[in-house]
Amino acid sequence: MIRKERLLQTFLDLVQIDSPSGEEQKIAKEMIRRLEALGGSVERDAFGNIIAKFKGVGDPMMINAHLDTVEPGRGIKPVIHGDKITSDGRTILGGDPKAGVAAILEVLTSLKEEKHKHVPLEVVFTMSEEIGLKGAVNLDYSKLTAKKGITFDGDGGVGTVTTSAPGYNRVDVTIIGRGAHAGVEPEKGISAIKIGAEIISKLEIGRIDHETTANVGLIEGGSALNAVPERLHFMAEIRSRSLQKLEKHSLHFEEIFNAVMQKYQGAKIELKIVREFDPYLFKENHSVIQKIKNVLSQLGLKPKLELSGGGTDVNIFHTHGIEVVCVGVGDYGAHTTKEYALISEMIQTARFCEKIVKI
Repeated sequence: MIRKERLLQTFLDLVQIDSPSGEEQKIAKEMIRRLEALGGSVERDAFGNIIAKFKGVGDPMMINAHLDTVEPGRGIKPVIHGDKITSDGRTILGGDPKAGVAAILEVLTSLKEEKHKHVPLEVVFTMSEEIGLKGAVNLDYSKLTAKKGITFDGDGGVGTVTTSAPGYNRVDVTIIGRGAHAGVEPEKGISAIKIGAEIISKLEIGRIDHETTANVGLIEGGSALNAVPERLHFMAEIRSRSLQKLEKHSLHFEEIFNAVMQKYQGAKIELKIVREFDPYLFKENHSVIQKIKNVLSQLGLKPKLELSGGGTDVNIFHTHGIEVVCVGVGDYGAHTTKEYALISEMIQTARFCEKIVKI
């Protein structure tokens, strides 16, 4: 049986363990301790991801969440306001991802306590999801046999089901001009900042269409006010739920770079456009979606099928042939100091997870 007070205490304990991306050792140690106590066969791969296996009957299922949190996420002090949990306002809450992690642990505890029959479980807790899905990218997939599963990492309640998410291209640009004294001989210089500004002004960024976006997010360049800047570095991204549109808009970026650089023969550009992950789409009649809908119906919940603009570990799992669907965990306002989790919805998440793995 899913127990409210136990689930709540687990969540409160977990959010108070600092786990910013790249610094997940304390939370990983705690997770290994808990998973082994619950009877799991636990190991870590070379990247540090945790894989815990629980014997069962039938086809195995992956259950996944990541362990890292964004900043400001150190010294979190959870505050309970009735059904709502917030931080004290100085930090995030960490419900992304720990509302999902707590729900998974509660289900494993309930299954052991009640001796419920369930499918074989492969519980995967990944590292460094928030800084480029690095855990999933580096996961040792040879240790897994599951071909279907659920990721607990979505905004909103468990009825929020992500059926599609975009592919992602990272754009890394370095422009090398020519330095000169800006007051004495500016004519001898080629401003890398001027070139970069011209390129960025011509790029189509923001909302491109209903499934495509682009953004220039980081810019760094120049050395002094009185020096014509020789070097500029900036980074951008392109996302689309359509692979064709992702490639088309990446080509637009390349064309703009090439056209502008032709005007500055004395300058050079180093351009890298790297595919981080592909888009995916689940149709409503897909077997995993149908199973999710059936379980939600048993809980008296109506599914809310959503198209996402962000990537999760799910994007990477799909490239390895594992059909995983992301659902909500009862967390809202993630990545902000206004983040909050609803206790009632975390309980629903746990009940959903238990029903979907029980036989």
